[in-house]
Amino acid sequence: MVLRGKPLSIALLLHLVVALLYWALIPQGMNWYRDHFGYTSHRDIGLGIAQFYLFWMFIGAQPLIAVLRPLFAKLLVLAIPLAFASWTLMHNHPLRLLYFTVGPGLLALAAIVTSARYASRNRLPATSDTADA
Repeated sequence: MVLRGKPLSIALLLHLVVALLYWALIPQGMNWYRDHFGYTSHRDIGLGIAQFYLFWMFIGAQPLIAVLRPLFAKLLVLAIPLAFASWTLMHNHPLRLLYFTVGPGLLALAAIVTSARYASRNRLPATSDTADA
């Protein structure tokens, strides 16, 4: 159910990189968008606390995604912050919805795919036992 050994350390390292990239790129992207296109929200609409919780949900999900072994469990844990982003941002801020779902989702999926390829590459191929023949 849980990864062990070298695949676990590789997965944790990859998801740490994803969390750090997310932490660094979100403010940069918001500042770039604001500088080029203006603010995305209207007056009297405050989504700061929702974005704060979304940020920490995604950061907190990364170690759990790295530790779990089945792909279904990893995708289910990843879907929780993405569903929260969809629920809070869909109606009033579709651009922020894309920004907070597509970017982090693709980063996490890239880490999942990379760690899965590394784990499958390090498995030994099945050998047939010919001693009994």
